[in-house]
Amino acid sequence: MERLSASIATKLEREILAGRLPPGERLPSEEKLCQRFDASRTVIREAIQQLRGRGLLRTLKGSGTFIEIPSLKALGSAIGTYSALAEDADFHELIDFRIVIESECARLSAVRAGERALEKVRAAFAEMERAVGDRAAFAKADIAFHRSIAEGSGNRIYSTLLGALEKRCIEYAQATRGDDDWFDGVIDQHRRILEAVEAGQADPAAAAMHRHLLESRRRFVDVKSGER
Repeated sequence: MERLSASIATKLEREILAGRLPPGERLPSEEKLCQRFDASRTVIREAIQQLRGRGLLRTLKGSGTFIEIPSLKALGSAIGTYSALAEDADFHELIDFRIVIESECARLSAVRAGERALEKVRAAFAEMERAVGDRAAFAKADIAFHRSIAEGSGNRIYSTLLGALEKRCIEYAQATRGDDDWFDGVIDQHRRILEAVEAGQADPAAAAMHRHLLESRRRFVDVKSGER
């Protein structure tokens, strides 16, 4: 049953991506889909659920299921779902993705960020300094700093993607930092990013962000390796 529902979901996905089922159009009824694919309602509902999870469909109570209209919200929802459900091995790949995206965010922020955007980055950094000693509060301020950098890039897709990863990134930050006194070192890394962005130094900003996230990735790998 699971294999059949996945096959049906894949076929419908191809039709959606090819434009044969255009955005905003109502999906054929469950009855029609059952007839078309010679499948039970349970199988069809599972296929629809899979497509909703991929951000391709949306169901309105009392109205039916529709092809999702492209939006940043739908994109963020799909990435957020994947991030929340991803196994550690898959999350390693998300970390690599984040390193590339955030390094470019820092580069663009150094060039594009206006004073209002910079104030948000400074405020997040100040909150990190105040949160020293409080792991949970520090992690939230840490993520706020990174989101502010992404917003300062002027690229809404970057900030949407990073926002979608927020919950898992907070858990990740808390899991990779042991009981050692690491607060000062992490703050220093963020200070270097902030100073480069404020100074409009694109390459140094990207390099500082890359070094910071690469070190975080190494900690994550070390922690998970030690659990085996």
